[in-house]
Amino acid sequence: MHLSKEIQRILVGLKSAVKLAETMDGTLPDRYAFYDKKGRSFSAEFAQTDKDFSIVLFERTEKPNYEKCFARGIFNDLNKISKLIVFWVVEQKSISNLKTEFKELEIYQDFDFKNLNPDIEKAWNKVKNRFFNDTKFWNNIEWRNRYSEMLIRTKMHPEFQNLFPFTSHYWLRFSPKKDFITECWTLDTYIVPIMHTKELPKELGNYYVSESENIDGNYFAELNEALDFYSIILKKTEPIKWITNE
Repeated sequence: MHLSKEIQRILVGLKSAVKLAETMDGTLPDRYAFYDKKGRSFSAEFAQTDKDFSIVLFERTEKPNYEKCFARGIFNDLNKISKLIVFWVVEQKSISNLKTEFKELEIYQDFDFKNLNPDIEKAWNKVKNRFFNDTKFWNNIEWRNRYSEMLIRTKMHPEFQNLFPFTSHYWLRFSPKKDFITECWTLDTYIVPIMHTKELPKELGNYYVSESENIDGNYFAELNEALDFYSIILKKTEPIKWITNE
């Protein structure tokens, strides 16, 4: 099945004006589908099988590589997922109304714990949104649960409450500045849950803290120990002020 073409065919049948986005070569992608207009948007792809489909609903923001998430879910009916797209993109139904009609949806939830600094709070929400905005959320559930717990407890940890978080490749890093591009610790200083494999068995630990002085890094079974160690690293080393074009 060509996923984009099939969803587009159903949308046309629903008399919807939604036109799915094309790739850079001007063709509709076959293994995934997405919408790239300003405002309400979505991305979808095959999930566990070719009869299961994952979708994330979000709104595009002015910031590059960042969308504000609202919900995600796994569906096994393209007619139903196409109807959801129409309700979300065209009819602009509220996320609460959509949840009532589509039980498959998981609603995005903000952190329970709020940082008193509004800019740091925004940075944490951006980190959580980027983690939520993943059409492969159904995969590696145990690792994702540990990652979610890491975000919650790191945000609550007193040693990190005056720092600005940011991520790349799921690695959680920090900066003392709102604009981490201008100043942050070396990029090989981060914390991340271990995705257990034969090379990284569970016995090695659940969390990995990387530091520039130790090429092998540090493994921890307990998250609190990993966070305490990570905070010590940040205290004993100075962040780097990067040269900018300003």
